[in-house]
Amino acid sequence: MSKRILCALLSTLISCLFGYSNAFQSFQFPNIFKPPSPPASNRKQGEQNLLDAVSNTQNGKLATPAQQRNILNLVAKIEQDYPSPSLSDIVTNQPDLIDGVWFLQYTSPSDIETLIESDDGENDGNTVGDQWEVENAEDKITIKKANIQGGVSAAGINVDVSSKTPRQVFNLEKSTVMNEVILDNGLVRVGGPFRLSDKKENRAVIAFDEGTVQLNDVFLLGDFKLDLSPIFGLRSIVTGNKEAGWLETTYLSEDVRIGRGNKGTCFVLTRDAGAVVP
Repeated sequence: MSKRILCALLSTLISCLFGYSNAFQSFQFPNIFKPPSPPASNRKQGEQNLLDAVSNTQNGKLATPAQQRNILNLVAKIEQDYPSPSLSDIVTNQPDLIDGVWFLQYTSPSDIETLIESDDGENDGNTVGDQWEVENAEDKITIKKANIQGGVSAAGINVDVSSKTPRQVFNLEKSTVMNEVILDNGLVRVGGPFRLSDKKENRAVIAFDEGTVQLNDVFLLGDFKLDLSPIFGLRSIVTGNKEAGWLETTYLSEDVRIGRGNKGTCFVLTRDAGAVVP
């Protein structure tokens, strides 16, 4: 083989090698470690599946353990696929997303596996373990399990809401949150100021200092109104802490909000009062 032919072959080989090298340098492997976000239609369908599941349970009061497990599975799926931003980010950049009136559609313990069923298969209200397992608990705020179905609890005041859809009102301008339950003949209203927790980014810590029980047309008394504020004041003196609870927002959209309380209760709220069949 002549030197001229050998040089030509070497030149061609080098060109090919450099060409492949450049091709490899410009080639990018697809990112298989970060799954794409589910489409918006899946998100809406997930919300609707959840609202259908909590319908006809009277705010969770009539939900069987099997229904509760199904609902918690739906909740977990939504929380995993669409985790809520931090409350600080929401308040700063998307305040309208959480500010205003929400309607509480479902309440249930967050840990169904700890519930003890009686012989007839119904939850008897007892649990395995007394404390709710929570990450980074706040100081001097109880984490004792409430095991509430179809009810709300604020600073030790429990109200059955199975027949009425309560309202929760966030007022970001005043940094307050209020829970309101309209009764057949009155109103129960409990709330107070909140702060953003420095222990968990999706948690609002609440100091309940305002409460009112108002009853209309009470027999022989007419309208009756009880101010609960002194009770909250006394409680803060006894415990040494004005803050009595917290609410974590684990999922948030324009239509649905999911949260957890300091006593282990799971909440499902909607903007539309009629989004769920009672």
